[in-house]
Amino acid sequence: IPEVVWGPGKSADQIAMKLMSLTERQRVAIAARIDPATYSAVRMHAPGVEYNARARTLKLKSATAEQLPKPRRLPGSVAIVSADTADQAIAEEVRVLSDYMGAYSFQIRDVGAANLHGLLANVASLRAADVVVVVAGTDCALPSLVAGITQSPVIAVPTSAGFGAALAGMAPLLASLSTNTPGITLCNIDNGFGAAAMAVRILKMAARLHVVRSAAEAAAEAAVAAMHALDSARSASSPSEN
Repeated sequence: IPEVVWGPGKSADQIAMKLMSLTERQRVAIAARIDPATYSAVRMHAPGVEYNARARTLKLKSATAEQLPKPRRLPGSVAIVSADTADQAIAEEVRVLSDYMGAYSFQIRDVGAANLHGLLANVASLRAADVVVVVAGTDCALPSLVAGITQSPVIAVPTSAGFGAALAGMAPLLASLSTNTPGITLCNIDNGFGAAAMAVRILKMAARLHVVRSAAEAAAEAAVAAMHALDSARSASSPSEN
């Protein structure tokens, strides 16, 4: 998993120095959880840094990007499903970081349980994805609904969006933990970074297994061909019967 600079707890110059250090050996460096004030301060130390306000991420491109190897795009795709507009910041964090880690992703927005017809209209897209990340706050039923209509791995990210009994994300966290739909992976509250990393790990493992399986199938085909060739040689060398 490529390194991501975690903003909270670091000063602007520390973030800038870390980003610049990373760009010495890779084309792009990313920092997460950056507020606008920190961005303004980082920009003084690292001119050219780009800010995604919704995802709260910084991106710095290497000055020698063309001389560095291009990162490989992973096979497969990640669907990022969000329940409400209030969940968009975390969904965008998942998108930015999964892209940085080499995954192709696409978003399906505003399809909470109250908008069931919107979710059902995207069933084909959900089933086509290799991994599905579900970002939901007060609408904590969404991960269970999605896991019920797709066979792909589902990663739930409860968010702190909501009020009252949502308890700053604790209610959707507990709801996802106690879901009756088996096999859901659960991240911490607002942990878009963790969800992106998990999705990428799944895609990398799937790609590795595909390579191993392809090699095994090729070896098996070669062995069968060799056996056929040996049988043919034996038949050709055997004396013919009168």
